Amino acid sequence: MKKILIQGGQRLRGSVAVAGSTALALTAQIAALLASTGELKLANVADTMTVDTMNERLRKLDLAVTVNKATHQLIIQSQAKLTADDLTAITSAKVASLMIGPLLARTGRVRLNKDQVPDEIIADLRCLGADVSLNDEALAIKAGRLKGSHLKLADSNCLSTQSLIMAAVLADGITVIENAACDFEVIALANLLNKMGARVHGAGTKIVRVQGVTFLHGCDYEIAGDYLEATALMLAAAITNGDVIVENVHLQSVQGVINQLERMGCTVVVQQNGVRVLGTAVLLPADPQSLFPSTMYPELAILQLLANGKSSNAVMDQRLLDQLQKMQAGVQATAGELILNGPAKLSGIKVKAFDASSALTLTLAGLAASGLTIVENGAYLGDEFEALPAKLQSLGASLQLKDFKSA
Repeated sequence: MKKILIQGGQRLRGSVAVAGSTALALTAQIAALLASTGELKLANVADTMTVDTMNERLRKLDLAVTVNKATHQLIIQSQAKLTADDLTAITSAKVASLMIGPLLARTGRVRLNKDQVPDEIIADLRCLGADVSLNDEALAIKAGRLKGSHLKLADSNCLSTQSLIMAAVLADGITVIENAACDFEVIALANLLNKMGARVHGAGTKIVRVQGVTFLHGCDYEIAGDYLEATALMLAAAITNGDVIVENVHLQSVQGVINQLERMGCTVVVQQNGVRVLGTAVLLPADPQSLFPSTMYPELAILQLLANGKSSNAVMDQRLLDQLQKMQAGVQATAGELILNGPAKLSGIKVKAFDASSALTLTLAGLAASGLTIVENGAYLGDEFEALPAKLQSLGASLQLKDFKSA
């Protein structure tokens, strides 16, 4: 077990390049299941546990996977016929939700645990012609070739949008997804699928249209820079009143972050080699702005806590809230939202992470806190982010990732 030791109060300065997006790489790995011919050659692939784990899953499905970590390249050989269809052993709801469409489209059947994926995805698969039955606490989903339909998402959710797009690309006819998520991850997935021979239109808008095709093929595709890592580094610069240039950033993917930071009083300069963030001594309170990535709301809460006034955020996992309150965070949980009372004076203490997001949130809190913050289970950062502790160190953070026994 590893933990992160952070001595707060250091202003971050310098430049740092983000790795390829782990989230986009994961989606691309799963999209490879849709191809029945050729190779999917991915470039700029991050060296993270999430990517490694998905490679092993693909190998268990009899796909040949070649990894070159030195060059950050990944090659997945397609299979003319897939036979595996059991997702019950997968503990990640995100992975299961993304895999269900490709496997159903390619094999005509999928088996998964009850409540393993959101109900909305299951309901919309029914609209596409799938038959769903419950047997021994497991869902059995069967279909011939799925049929295009008009779907309206109750919640504009990135995961549901991606899952249904991948289910629809091999369906018969046109599928319309209304109230689709506009996240950069949806746009990137559509771009990849179209290079593989799909016909996806309108990604990045509220209405996505998918014209089904009979097969997809491999292609060459470069994974964009990790906008979640870029968001983390931009927030770290603002939290420490620093001056940081974040390189290898796709501007469209962080526009919501730029809007948020400017609204809170920071200066953001778009440069040829990246985005420069200059913090401010007096942060202004602001609720999450449009297009700010919802998956990073917990990390944004740390910046909001430092602002000179009250703001709100979405409800976070109670386990994380408990850890932040140990650091003297002024957070009140009300019905449906969090109230953040700033400016908070965070205090360093021993806290415990339970996943990559909580590890990152607590690390950012440690950068702002007085004294020493110890984040247990710090290795979770490596699940989603490549060498993030080292990158923060390069910017001047007093931070170490150590084995639990040696710290």
